[in-house]
Amino acid sequence: MYFEEIPCYMQFEEVARSVTQTVLSFCDTAEFLGSEIYGLKEIYDLYGTKYEDIIPALLSCRHAENDNGMRGTLFRFRLTEPLKEHILEENLTCMFGGEPPLLENLALFQGEKCLFSCVSHEVFSLYRMAEVDDSLKDAVLSAVDETIKELPLYGQMQKIAEDLQHKSAAARKKEKRILHDLCRYVDEAVHYYFYIKPTYACDFPRFRRIAKNYLTEETYSVLAPLNDFADLQPLPIPKTPNEVISNREKFAPQYLQSEYYRQVERELQMLEYIMES
Repeated sequence: MYFEEIPCYMQFEEVARSVTQTVLSFCDTAEFLGSEIYGLKEIYDLYGTKYEDIIPALLSCRHAENDNGMRGTLFRFRLTEPLKEHILEENLTCMFGGEPPLLENLALFQGEKCLFSCVSHEVFSLYRMAEVDDSLKDAVLSAVDETIKELPLYGQMQKIAEDLQHKSAAARKKEKRILHDLCRYVDEAVHYYFYIKPTYACDFPRFRRIAKNYLTEETYSVLAPLNDFADLQPLPIPKTPNEVISNREKFAPQYLQSEYYRQVERELQMLEYIMES
């Protein structure tokens, strides 16, 4: 089971933590890669770092090359409480040690069976490349369902889901796609130097009308007084590649990374989970 199949994993830290706790509960050892180029070379190099408490858990180390062509030293550890706490702090797709990381590409084992693996540095495809063994699927999805239903947003989106039942599935699918594309409409409106064209043409008044039916009152209230998608991004943005290269810190990132868009995504993902359950 790939992480992209886990409902609401990317949108809610609580869900990510529950998945991490569930997978860890089935495992007894962990393995990390210390990259040949920049990663950990000797276990004792962890002294003086926040990870020095996992040194006593070391079981073995060996030089290896994984299926993705990354070479380095594989460090195998007993899954002690300190190590579990570090993984919980970072989540399953973690890298230990900042930039560049000392340890990455976490794999978790039950005996010699690998129950989880990921390629930590694959930022753009990480959730497709992180994989939990199918034997854990029911336990993971059960933990996710319990966690989602305990979130305050769940109750709010339940009422919205009920009010949307009168719409056809095709209409809901199109309108949700329009709302998911908010980041694209904003980047297009402010002439961000690079953006992905929205799936459907939609002006801001129409977007606002759709949003009123799908989002919580608090989230919709941000849109209500605005007149254009561009009003959602008042910060300076790069309009040419050279502006990004020469002075990245001066400009706002793509709207995809904004906290407001993340909130819209959280609500839409919760709504989809409720309506598809």
